[in-house]
Amino acid sequence: MRALFLVLACAAFAAAHAQTYPSKPIRVVVPYAAGGTSDILARYPQLPFNPAKDFTPVIMVSYSPHVLAVHPSVPVKDVRELIAMAKAQPGKLNFAISGIGGAPHLAGIEFAQRSGVQWTYIPYKGGSDAVAAVAAGQADVLFNGMLATWPTVQGGRMRALAISSAQRVPSAPDTPTVAEQGLPGFETGSFQGVVGPSGIPRETVAKLNAELIKVLASAEMKERFAKQGTEVRSGTPESLGEWLRTEQARFARVVKQSGAKFD
Repeated sequence: MRALFLVLACAAFAAAHAQTYPSKPIRVVVPYAAGGTSDILARYPQLPFNPAKDFTPVIMVSYSPHVLAVHPSVPVKDVRELIAMAKAQPGKLNFAISGIGGAPHLAGIEFAQRSGVQWTYIPYKGGSDAVAAVAAGQADVLFNGMLATWPTVQGGRMRALAISSAQRVPSAPDTPTVAEQGLPGFETGSFQGVVGPSGIPRETVAKLNAELIKVLASAEMKERFAKQGTEVRSGTPESLGEWLRTEQARFARVVKQSGAKFD
């Protein structure tokens, strides 16, 4: 992903060269530890900005469904068995998350809310740390982006119970979705996008969007993403803005209904 963002940053700078804005190289900030699946859907009540309103959307980059996985010592083979175990032992299972209020945390909250289970959330510095914790048996279960999680599953250090996409993914055709296993309509994931500060001229945004689409539309990029369990999702700046607003509203409802507190 570092290489991808470097390409995106270079493309963005090349597209914006000679424009009034920006007048210097664009810095892309990835707010999670190296190796994790970044997301910008964090919910801390006291954030000094609104991610759906205080940035200028440029383009969505990719979308990676979550993997619901457990340490091999957890004696469950599917979602129904996990739910039964969690209900029988409320709060006993430790649920590793990539950070308080991130997309994997919200996925765990929504799953728990819909299935009626309780588990103990253990925050880590990023997705890679959460995956390492479950692989080492320090935590029991997690939701995490497939891009960062699937190699550990393939290595046998975690057992995948489900994918949180709407349909099964080509890179893991034998792994059923969460929706197939008793929670219809359950769909969560982590996405990457490019945004900038508010007030970027519309023509500059359009130019950046067009140049980045050229990068993302290449066969090499699509193939690389598909093999890693994620997919290219580009589109217009407006579609990214709508996605941000929809996801923010959706998880605001989940958090409110669950009573979760992130203070």
